[in-house]
Amino acid sequence: MRGGTDRANVAQRQGGARARLRGVRSKPRWLVGLALAATVGCNASSGRLAVVGGHPVTVEQLNAFVTAQAGRAAAEVTPDLTGALFGRLLEEEVLLAASPSPDDHDLSPAARTAHARDLMASLCPLPPRPTEAQVDAYLAAHPELAGGADRIKLRQLVLPDQATARAARERIRAGEDFVALSRELSRAPNAADGGLLGWVDRGQLPPEFEAAVAGLAPGDVSEPVPSNAGWHVFQVMERHTAGDRPDAAVRERVRARLAAGAAEAAQKVCLAELAARVGVQVNCAGAAFPCRNPFEGTP
Repeated sequence: MRGGTDRANVAQRQGGARARLRGVRSKPRWLVGLALAATVGCNASSGRLAVVGGHPVTVEQLNAFVTAQAGRAAAEVTPDLTGALFGRLLEEEVLLAASPSPDDHDLSPAARTAHARDLMASLCPLPPRPTEAQVDAYLAAHPELAGGADRIKLRQLVLPDQATARAARERIRAGEDFVALSRELSRAPNAADGGLLGWVDRGQLPPEFEAAVAGLAPGDVSEPVPSNAGWHVFQVMERHTAGDRPDAAVRERVRARLAAGAAEAAQKVCLAELAARVGVQVNCAGAAFPCRNPFEGTP
């Protein structure tokens, strides 16, 4: 009787073990790996993923950071994203370790991230804005930006007949204000605002309009041109010819691109210097996600 009871207990335990094993196998491998990270992760004996400035970075802390950044539970996040967020967490830890306030680690994940941004601005200030010479050098290396297309900036009057159009053209040529004439005479939808058409690339206008403004210098006024809407008188406000020096908008876009690249590079170097100063140790043995020290190999 007793032997039968023992055999039944063994069978029950084995059945439960097989059920638990089936439950584990039914989950995606990456989900199982991440769920086990708290016990199998880096430095399993302590649950530590890293030590930054003497402060431990634990699996529990990483899970909280991933949840805050990704907006969903850490177990639902892919290993690659977890690895990327681990690098960002270490960057925050370096900034907090370099902070003059020892209580920064007690903040909530969201408050820590906001404070880390403030520390980045104070500890790793942005480099100077790119100079005109740097913008010129970039444009010289990227001629497709320097030339662009033939473009003209236009405004127009739309008038009821040819005689009115000719009279308006002569008044402009005599020095009258285009915007004032537009408000007085024009039928254009935006007449009250001066009839501005803005920048137009070559080929965008109807052929008869292209012919009317071809060769006009900035400030010149076209001959009247008929259309179904009436008679048009165009004034060229600015002209950009392919191969000319890029206009201010192009140069500002290049300057912003250079500034963003310089800021990223400078912050990377600054973080590496701070990491070397406070000390960063990462032990990724057994990690269930791509785990590395983001400061290794940084110049």
